[in-house]
Amino acid sequence: MVLSVLLGVTFSKTVVITVGGNTTSNPGLVFSPESVVANQGDTVLFNFTQGNHTVTQSSFASPCIPIHETDGTANGFDSSFRDAGNGTAITNLPVTVTDPNMTIWFFDYNTCALGGVGGINVNESSYQTLQGFQRNAVRLNGTAKTSTSTTRSQTRTTTQTTQTHSSSATQAIRWGGSAVAPLLLALLVL
Repeated sequence: MVLSVLLGVTFSKTVVITVGGNTTSNPGLVFSPESVVANQGDTVLFNFTQGNHTVTQSSFASPCIPIHETDGTANGFDSSFRDAGNGTAITNLPVTVTDPNMTIWFFDYNTCALGGVGGINVNESSYQTLQGFQRNAVRLNGTAKTSTSTTRSQTRTTTQTTQTHSSSATQAIRWGGSAVAPLLLALLVL
């Protein structure tokens, strides 16, 4: 029995995920690899090597939101921002796997909306795949959200412009008094 305990400890391994890959040409590659398999007791070591990124645990349904904000019972990991510069300030975040049958989803705050997400022990035979998680990140937080914000902004600007023009026209009529009203009437008759 003691031998099996010792063997279990002996065979635990460290799985490294590099954080800060080539995010200039493909922001989705912030994690390399994006998905790993780890056994119970293994440590997944997030190695921050370049740029200013985070590793924050989330859920499949809410890829760019820390898990504790969507599940009050969860106590997920969050590295906060780690500025590794250009390899000059390398830091690590170790995460120990306690249940190898449970997928652990994670994201980077800077690139999540562009697909900067990953997973530990992803069950690719389920409906919760890594590609599905990436699509959720982009769909819920990426270009679709940006388009909505742009549309709201454009609507607000259009409304403000219309109000400004209406206000200017009203002021011109007030300013011109009775001289403007007959002129407008003459233009309508033509």
